[in-house]
Amino acid sequence: MKLIQNVNIIDGTGAPAFLGDVLIEHGRIADVTKGGRTVPIEAELLDASGLTLTPGFIDAHSHGDLMLQSAFSALSKFSQGITTQAAGQCGVSMWPADTRDMQRHIRFVSGIAPCPSVPPVEALESYSAYRAYANAIPRKPKTEYFTGHGALRLAVMGYNAEKPTRAQMQAMQTLLREAMEGGSLGLSSGLVYAPGCYGQTEELIELLRVVHDCGGMYATHVRDESNRVEEAEDEALLCAARADVPVFISHFKAAGRQNWGKPARILKRFDEAIARGVHLTVDHYPYLAGQTSLNVSIPPRYRKDGMEALCRYLRDPAALRAIREEMSVQSDYDNYVYNSGGFDGVMVAACPFFKDAEGMTIAAYAKKTGQDPFDAYIEILCRNEGLGLGVYFHMCEEDLLAIAQYPHSVIGTDGLLGRENENGHPRAFGAFPRAICYYVKEKGIFTLEEMVRRMTGLPASRLGLFDRGAIRPGLAADLVLMDYAALRDRATYRDANLTAEGIQTVFLDGEPVYGR
Repeated sequence: MKLIQNVNIIDGTGAPAFLGDVLIEHGRIADVTKGGRTVPIEAELLDASGLTLTPGFIDAHSHGDLMLQSAFSALSKFSQGITTQAAGQCGVSMWPADTRDMQRHIRFVSGIAPCPSVPPVEALESYSAYRAYANAIPRKPKTEYFTGHGALRLAVMGYNAEKPTRAQMQAMQTLLREAMEGGSLGLSSGLVYAPGCYGQTEELIELLRVVHDCGGMYATHVRDESNRVEEAEDEALLCAARADVPVFISHFKAAGRQNWGKPARILKRFDEAIARGVHLTVDHYPYLAGQTSLNVSIPPRYRKDGMEALCRYLRDPAALRAIREEMSVQSDYDNYVYNSGGFDGVMVAACPFFKDAEGMTIAAYAKKTGQDPFDAYIEILCRNEGLGLGVYFHMCEEDLLAIAQYPHSVIGTDGLLGRENENGHPRAFGAFPRAICYYVKEKGIFTLEEMVRRMTGLPASRLGLFDRGAIRPGLAADLVLMDYAALRDRATYRDANLTAEGIQTVFLDGEPVYGR
């Protein structure tokens, strides 16, 4: 039994903060009182005078399933107050996997998580085996799982770009139903990544009918976040409406200067869809740069057969000439390099093998090595066997603030990590403290109480996690004790793995997992 005394309580509902005590017993919140209370003789006392207590933060978009065994990944969550993570987004989930070709599956998940922690083969034989394996991993955030459309397609069809046959569709639906009945949140899609990008609207709707039958939801990295972002968001709304499922719009943004301002129009479309009965949530991270694989700017037809085939194209002079030409202009596909203003706007983050360019823009690395920027980009990809992560500076603050203030907007880290000595994106270690510091302290667009609600109570309700997300008797004692005045995110683009200041203690089921 623990009693946290004399603490400023922000309960996750948006209600005003109050001074009080919180009693924890058997991993649950046993009592919440304003002012003082009689102290149980057997209670462990924690005097929190001058500190603030909130519910544990909920990372609505984490990719944490790809690094479940990693203590480094767990540190990135706990150190910023995250106690629950929703994982498996962007069509890339650890399950299902074709266990007859594990190397292909590992290369697939490595496309966005360079150093995945891959379960033993026997843990991937069924969804129940996978969840049993995952649940047994100690000292990690509570994790809820989406099932990836890309993973389904890879397991059933490989990198086949064709429309699935009836038998293939039934096989994907069977796997998805198995996951849903085993507790999956629903289906996720990543419609810019192979092989998920080959799935068309009707295929998604057919899969979402299974999700509807099982009471799940749909999380989508839409087909285009730049020049065709409005059409891509319309497709997401259509899928949700036709299948009658709630939809999460993943890391909502409009990439590229030519697309700035579009989010305001799209948010009006979202409101219209909500008025028609669509249950919609958007997640976002409070930064102006995104992060994903370095290879994503290569035209999709060169990525359709996997990493080995991609690398063969990258060594073919004729293919390279075509790729260079297509990447240099505004294209029909989501060209992240073009949307970042060229190679000056792309920084190399974590790479698995060749690390010389890490922490530099591609343009800076090209200058250092005396190369043309495109040639430097191809060298980095080839020497990393097509893998690696890039940071893309392609958003504007006006759009970000509009997205943050949208009533149905929550926070996600979209946290992709390499190894401890590799630089990534600051959102992996800093997204939640930064949201408070940037939106509350600097911009003043939220009260602290409302910001905490958007990181706790709101995502809990949208994800159906009714045993957490608030400081209320009977709920899990997942809590964050912080020094609000000292709270500061330290992670930067040049040094992305720095922990935040001001997070004093993080409790998971009443037990401290971070801090003192």
